[in-house]
Amino acid sequence: MPFATIDIGTNTAQLLVVEHNGDALRRLHAAERFVRLGEGVDANGEIGTDAQDRLLATLQEHKQVAHDHGADRIVVAGTSALRDATNRKAVLERVQRKLDLTIEILSGNDEAAWSFAAACSAFDDLTGPCLVVDVGGGSTELVAGRNPAAHHPTYPAAITDRASLDIGCVRLTERCFDGHPPSPDAITDATTLIDDALAGAPLDVSPTPTVIGTAGTATALARVHLGPNSTWNALHGDGFTLTHADVRHWRDQLLSLTVDEILALHPDAMAGRADVFTVGVILLDRILCHYDRATFRVSPYELRHGLALRILARTTPPSPTVSS
Repeated sequence: MPFATIDIGTNTAQLLVVEHNGDALRRLHAAERFVRLGEGVDANGEIGTDAQDRLLATLQEHKQVAHDHGADRIVVAGTSALRDATNRKAVLERVQRKLDLTIEILSGNDEAAWSFAAACSAFDDLTGPCLVVDVGGGSTELVAGRNPAAHHPTYPAAITDRASLDIGCVRLTERCFDGHPPSPDAITDATTLIDDALAGAPLDVSPTPTVIGTAGTATALARVHLGPNSTWNALHGDGFTLTHADVRHWRDQLLSLTVDEILALHPDAMAGRADVFTVGVILLDRILCHYDRATFRVSPYELRHGLALRILARTTPPSPTVSS
């Protein structure tokens, strides 16, 4: 029987409908809507009425679509914006009252674990050390692991260390950027905040990890790089590799563009993201610099897939132990 997951982030609310057979998931439908729930949270500490209204409308739409695809269960989880908002209880109660949906606020540890699981599940050749990078709207998660391919479907067992940085593309754009293109001072301020955050969060990770990008910024950059005519997508796309030189090229180009010009690069991928995308790419660039990596792999799977993997892990019996 199909079931659905919804990931409520700082910028988006993402739906995934899947069905499972044994320990495998089949993705049936994926949808992304831009809610900008974290608008003003960094400055004011609260989720505003307009953002709440956008969330309710989006969740109503996602709920109907999930039911249309035969989903008998909808699991909804919130991350950075809801964790940080002082009025989160009121927001959760409003959603429950209006839509009969319960939102679980994920801890930073759980968000990191299941984002890692989702990112790694797109590849069956991940052996040795790896580092999953999830640039979100409110925070950036760094999760180190080893040999994840050996841990399907309970990928979090491969995690060796993690760090959650209180910087994301929405938060840093609101805090640092004064317009598009940004001023030199704004670029310096954003870069300094990123470098300081990375320096203050040392990870126990191999000197040569495979870096895997997951979620909005990484997948949007892959789509921009491939061009607007590409058929690569989040539902059935395979992994994709970008070089650090590719990231630096797009960083430099984006810093010279207006929001409308960024949107024109790939109208589909940039819809709802164009004004915060530049900071997301700066984050990716600084992370690759910090870990001295020449390439990174882009996973088409993100936290909504990880939430489905969590359900699968809880319902899949453990493999039998073979005695000698």
